[in-house]
Parts: sequence; structure tokens; C-alpha cells
Amino acid sequence: MRYFLFFIFFSSSLFAQEILSPLLSNPRVNNYQISKNKNSLTLPFFDDFSSNELNANKWIGNSVLVNCNYPVNPPTLGVVTFDGLDSNGFAYDINMTNNNGLADVLLSQEIDLSAVDTAFFLFYHQPQGFGDNPQGQDSLSLEFLSDSLGVKLWKKVWSVPGNSLHEFHKNVIMIYDQEFLYNSFQFRFSNIATLSGNFDHWHIDYIKLDSYFLPVDTSTLNDVAFVYEAPSFLKRYNEMPWLHFQDNITDEINDTLNILLRNNQASINVDYQYNVYENNIVIDHYPSLGISRNITIYDYDSIGNFVFENPPIAINNNVFLSNFNDSAEFMVEHIIGTGSNDYKWNDTLIHFQKFNSHFAYDDGSVESAYGINVNGAMGAYQFKLNRPDTLRAVQVYFPQMLDTVNAISFLLTVWDDNNGVPGSIIHQQLEYPKHTPTNNFHFYYLDSLFQLTGVFYVGWQQISADMLNIGLDRNSTANDYMFYNVGGGWNNSQYNGAWMIRPIVSMNNVFLSNNDIIQDVSIYPNPASNYLNIITNTFENQIFLYDISGNLIFYKLFNKYELQLNIGGFSEGLYILKIQNSLGVTNRKLIIR
Repeated sequence: MRYFLFFIFFSSSLFAQEILSPLLSNPRVNNYQISKNKNSLTLPFFDDFSSNELNANKWIGNSVLVNCNYPVNPPTLGVVTFDGLDSNGFAYDINMTNNNGLADVLLSQEIDLSAVDTAFFLFYHQPQGFGDNPQGQDSLSLEFLSDSLGVKLWKKVWSVPGNSLHEFHKNVIMIYDQEFLYNSFQFRFSNIATLSGNFDHWHIDYIKLDSYFLPVDTSTLNDVAFVYEAPSFLKRYNEMPWLHFQDNITDEINDTLNILLRNNQASINVDYQYNVYENNIVIDHYPSLGISRNITIYDYDSIGNFVFENPPIAINNNVFLSNFNDSAEFMVEHIIGTGSNDYKWNDTLIHFQKFNSHFAYDDGSVESAYGINVNGAMGAYQFKLNRPDTLRAVQVYFPQMLDTVNAISFLLTVWDDNNGVPGSIIHQQLEYPKHTPTNNFHFYYLDSLFQLTGVFYVGWQQISADMLNIGLDRNSTANDYMFYNVGGGWNNSQYNGAWMIRPIVSMNNVFLSNNDIIQDVSIYPNPASNYLNIITNTFENQIFLYDISGNLIFYKLFNKYELQLNIGGFSEGLYILKIQNSLGVTNRKLIIR
């Protein structure tokens, strides 16, 4: 049984601090199940999980997660991850009692080994990565399906107990026994984990099963590969509004790209290039002269990952000069040319450089939940405008955690700048965390619209000590722009990552598609002088009244379908009336005379 969460929640009442928590779920788009092939596969069997999903020709089922976000320094791009979540990305058993057991299974299709007398099984494994470290009672195991006189039986051939993060370890298992060398051999990996959430991570990369002839068969991978997904072309953000980028291209675009390559005992002679596409037409190419840049990459055991230096990969400042009004998207293709025997699927990276109406430090993936356990604590995210603009909404991703925070209100807050830290509060409005069924952000409309210039901050102020658990992208680093305050002043967050908060700015109206807008609400009279009548179709309603500057001047919870507000004490002018209940939220302009 796992006691980690109980300790976190108990200790949070004793110490004021930032807290990083494992996720309880990680909803997945590809939740299909893979069925058994009619015919057995032939050797060699190989997969390095460099695609974004399981290969149906090689695997059965789909409870594991293929990803590039959780591993730390993998042998090649992409791994398969084992945790406590099912194929849909939700807990196997959300109950917190007696919940440690068999979780994910990676099962191979049938493989014909009848023609060989000796085979080898090679793979790499790593605990934790950017996820949660498996405990001593957790484990990762490998089993082979034996066939002895027609009786098939699963036999454990390798297992490792839980451990904290370490480099990927290489494992080689020799296969001599005839009980495994038959025409419908299968193998499977499985993990024992906490079944109540996204816990106890193991990552496997580079599985290879082949006939064995010489020691070099198991000592040399003969593969040069990308290590991580391609970085943004932008210096500060992963994504930003197109017009703000165009207003200050020199400061916003990176001078160079940080691409990591790993040589796994292959040829040291490698070519590299990238191409930028707009509407499937190449608009930029690196290197500027020639088809590719030839580089020498020595083995990982000698130099570690290869980093482009002397010179680094240069970015053309004029690469994105197309004429768009509001948004744009470009495809960037990174390619390495390697030896003829080198595996090719991990030799290409695709990145989409997007420009829309929001600023984003994160890459859209969530690996952890971030919270502060102090009543009144504030978290502020710094952004910089290159032109005056209107803040219209804020996107926030709240991962679903066991201790749901749906009913815990917070103040969505906007600050101005005070010499590099948050200054005065410009705007606040009461909101509640909203969870989405997949890794999508929730849109929070601003109750009043106002123009901003220069540096500003968007974040939250807590009304209780309960942790809101905001999504944290562990593959991006924005700590220089992430500030928190628990009463003693502003400090940068200690946890590497990027909060999943995105302000939306535009001088034009932005269409935001929330599905929780209340439809059947009546407000009269409007304009009003002394009393305002409100009729809703829900019993419990929260009423907020903001002035034109965005200041909250009235709030009350009513347990009525019909209610009447006395507004005689308010000054004449334009106000924003916000009504929130279990069906959603609506904002209405109100004129008081």
C-alpha cells in the first residue's frame, strides 16, 4: 500500500510550502485495444517506441503509455511507460485501501523462434523519470511464455523492485531453453503499482529480440537517435500571439536551437538538416548552404549526449515573415542522416510552431500537479506584451486529483509589474477549478475587459489552505517567470517546470468555446435603479457584481430559483453581473441609474 499521499496531505498542514504531487489521472486520446495477429512474427523483433502509439503489428492490448514526456535521457526518442492507470488514463482502483497490485501489461504478438538455437532479449529500463518513483513493494517484471510438451506457462525471467530515478539500465537475457524456442513464443512486461492513480512510473526503451551469433549482437545497438522532442523556435515561449511576435521578432526568436542526439555504438559520421514548411511549401532550410551539415558524434559512453556547438544550429531571423492577420502555424522537420543499418524511425522530428492569441510557456503536456498549502497564498505568472493589448480570458489546466478541488474557490488575479515582480492587483474575480476530460485547458472569461501594456502577471490568490493542483509541465522550464507569495514576499518557484496557465489577448473579440454557459437566466429591469430581479433554473446560485474596472464590489450565495437584489446603494454606471451555479456561468452587462 502507498502512504505517499497521506503524508503529503498531513504534512501540508504543518509546513507552508510549494508542493508537487503525482497526477491521479492522465487521460489519453489513443485508448483503442490491439488484437492478436493471425500469423506469428519473424525475427528480428524490435521497437524503440519512437512513434506516438503502440504498433498493432507487434503488440496486443493497450494499457501502457507511449510518450516522450516522462523519460529522462532515454537511449532513443520515445518510451513506453508503466503506471497505475488503465488504457483510458484513469486509475485502476480509485479507492485508497488495499490498492497495490498488478497494473499495466505490455504483451507481444506471437513470434516464431523455432528456427534458432540461441536468441537474445535486450531492453533498457528506468524508474521514475519525470514521474513518480516506484516504492520497494512495487516492481517491474518480464515473463516469457514457455511451451513444454504442449503445456504453455508464463515464467518470470527478470524483475526489479522499485527505486528512485537513475539512468536507463541495459538488460540482456540469453534464451537457450527449448521451451522458449518455438513458433508462437510471446513475452510480456508488467508492473506492480499503486492502482489509485498516476504513480510508480517505469519506462522501457529499445526492446530487441533476435538470434544470437556473436557478442557484438548484444553489445552494439548501432543507432544514432534524437533524444527529446524538438524545441520551440521562440526564445521565451513555446507559443505566443502572432502580432506580438511580429512586433518584436529580434527579441522573440531564438538565435540557436538546442537539439540533443545520442550515438548508441553507431557510425560517428552523421548529417543534420531542418526544413520549415508553410502550407506544405518549404520556406526555410538549414544549413543555408548545402543539403545537410556533417557532424562527428562519438559514442554516448564517451561524451554523453551530443550538443551542437562550434557552431550551434543557427535560426534565420526572417524565417517567419509571412503576412497573417492574427494566427499562423508552421511545420518544422528535423532530420538526421545516419548509416544504412541504423534504425530510421527515430531519425526525424516534427514540431509545429504555433502562433495564436495566447502566450504559453508549457508544451501542452502535464506531468505533475503544483499546489501551495497556505491560506492567502498567491501564484503569479509573468508575461510580456510587445504592443498594448486587451486581456480577454485565461486558460488554466487543472488535472483531476483524488481530493477534488471543484468546490474550492480562488481569486483569478491580474497584477501589474513592480521592477520584475508582481505589483498592484489590477483585477480579481472569484472562480472555481474546472476539470476537463482530456488534457485540455479550461477558459476563464474575464468579467471586464481592460487594456494592458508591457509586463503583466496572471495567476491566483487562494481563499483557503487547500491546494488547487495546477498542471505542471516538467519538460519546459519557466521558473524565472513563476512567482509565489505565502506572506513573506515574492519568490521564484523552486520546482523546475512550467505552470499550465495561458493568458489570451486580442484587440478583437475572441470566440471561446466553453460548454458550461448558462442559457436560461432572466435579469430585469436593465437598466435598474433600486432592485434587480434574477430568475435561474438552479436552486443554488452565486452572484458577483463587478465595476467597470474589474473590482468585485458584491458577492453572495443564494439558495433560491428567484431572487431580488437591492442595488439602491450602488453608484450609477456600467457593471458586470456574473451568475455561477452547477450548470455553468453567465456574464451580463448591468446599467444602474
